[in-house]
Amino acid sequence: MSLPVNQALALFVKSIRKITKRLMDIKKSAFEAELPSLPTADGTGDQRTLKAAETLEKMKPVDVTIDDELREAGNEVTRGLKEKQREMINSLDLSKYVPIVQTTGSC
Repeated sequence: MSLPVNQALALFVKSIRKITKRLMDIKKSAFEAELPSLPTADGTGDQRTLKAAETLEKMKPVDVTIDDELREAGNEVTRGLKEKQREMINSLDLSKYVPIVQTTGSC
């Protein structure tokens, strides 16, 4: 082969690309063969896939968002803390802080 070096190198790179593409196609087809088949319109398919499809049909979205749940939980904790603080204040003996009012007969 009396080709210039750059032309020979270009042909080599081209052949490497073709080989790489073919090997990737083989790898993809092997991976797809391992995946379970999707259920068809008539309901036939792999048992695992059918079971997964049934489970997905049973799942329904929730009515309450996570933000609402977190807000409600925070409100409950805050109410609990306020209640504990109120109980603590009520349990203190505050009689020593009450001013003594002296009553005199003259006003």
